[in-house]
Amino acid sequence: MPTTAATGMRLKKLRAAMRAASLDSMIVLDRVNTVYLTGFECSYSVLIVDERTAIFVTDSRYGEAAEKALSGRMKVHVQPTRNVTDYLAKLFRGRGYGAAGFEGDISVDQYDELKRWTKGTKLKKSGELIMKLRRVKDDEEIRLIKRAVAVGDKLMEYAMTLLTPGTTELVVSQSVRFQAERLGASAESFRNIIASGPNSSRPHHHPGKRKLKKHDPVTVDLGVVYEGYCSDLTRTPVLGKPSKKFEEIYYVCLAANQEAIKAIRPGMTGAEADQVARNVIEEAGYGKYFGHGLGHGVGLQIHEEPRLSPRATSYKLEPGNIVTIEPGIYLPGVGGVRIEDYAVLTEQGAQVLSQSPKQLRILST
Repeated sequence: MPTTAATGMRLKKLRAAMRAASLDSMIVLDRVNTVYLTGFECSYSVLIVDERTAIFVTDSRYGEAAEKALSGRMKVHVQPTRNVTDYLAKLFRGRGYGAAGFEGDISVDQYDELKRWTKGTKLKKSGELIMKLRRVKDDEEIRLIKRAVAVGDKLMEYAMTLLTPGTTELVVSQSVRFQAERLGASAESFRNIIASGPNSSRPHHHPGKRKLKKHDPVTVDLGVVYEGYCSDLTRTPVLGKPSKKFEEIYYVCLAANQEAIKAIRPGMTGAEADQVARNVIEEAGYGKYFGHGLGHGVGLQIHEEPRLSPRATSYKLEPGNIVTIEPGIYLPGVGGVRIEDYAVLTEQGAQVLSQSPKQLRILST
C-alpha cells in the first residue's frame, strides 16, 4: 500500500488541480481513487478533500482501523447506522462549499444521493483531475509495480513447467492461480488465460477442459497483485515443433512488439504508439487479425489510463506512464500469438520491466 509521504504528495497535487478548476472541494466515492489518495482500503467510504483538510467518512466496520491508519493525516468520521443521508447533508452544510467536484462514472443512484447531501453546493463532474494524477506513477508506485512484475515473471516460468500434452487448460489455470499466492502475491490481477491450439485465436479465452496437444501454441496471459499494484504478462510458447504458419506470425508479432518498444516516447498519443506496431502487422498482411489496442495502463487496476489504441487521441504520453505493449495476431481455426511486455516511460523512451524471455519458446514434449 502507498506510504504516508506518497499519499500526502498526491493530496497536495489534487488540491492544486482543484484550485485550477475553481473547486473548493472534491468528493471521492470510487474505492480505487480512495486507496490512491489515502492508502487505506475498505468497501465503503466517502472522502471529502478541500484546501485545508481531508475528511474520511466510513461506517462502524472500518472506524477503528481507519482511525489507526489515518490518524494525524485526516479527520475520520464514523457515520451512524440510521439517517445517513441527514448526517452527511449536515456535514456538508457545515463546510459551506460553493463548488464540489465528483467522479463522473458514479451510478445514477449515487448521483441522486450526492445531490441530497450537497444542497446549495454546485456539483461539477471532475473525476479527470484524479485520473490525470493516476496516469503518471510516482516513485512509490513504480517501486511496488516492479515487485509485482518480478513476481509475475516468476509465475510465468512456473506456468511453463505445467505445459505438457494431456494436461487440460483448466488444470494449468488452477495451478497458476494457487502458485501466485505462494510467490507472495495477494491475488491474481485478473483471471489468467490459458488458451491452447485453436483456442489461442481467442484473445480472452476462458480456460476449459481441452487437453494440450503436441505442436499446440499456448497463450499464457497472467498477472498478480502485490501490495495493491498489478502486473500483466503474456507469452505464447509452442509444445514441440511449431507449424510454419505459427512461426511466421510469431516473428511478425515479435517484430511489432520490439518496434513499438523502440519507438514509444513521451509526447506521442496512444494512437500514434499503437500505429507503430499496427504498421508492422499490416505490412505483413495480418492487419485484420490484430483486433485490439496495443496496450493499456496498469497500476492499482489492471486496466487504466493511458490507453494505447487507435481511439487514444485525447492526451499525450508522459514520463511515469506505465503501460503494457501487447500486439497480437489471431487466426480463427488455426491459433494465435500475443507477446506482452510491461514498460515504464522515461524521458528517453520505454523501459521494459518484464524480464520473461520472448523469443519463440519451444517446449519439450
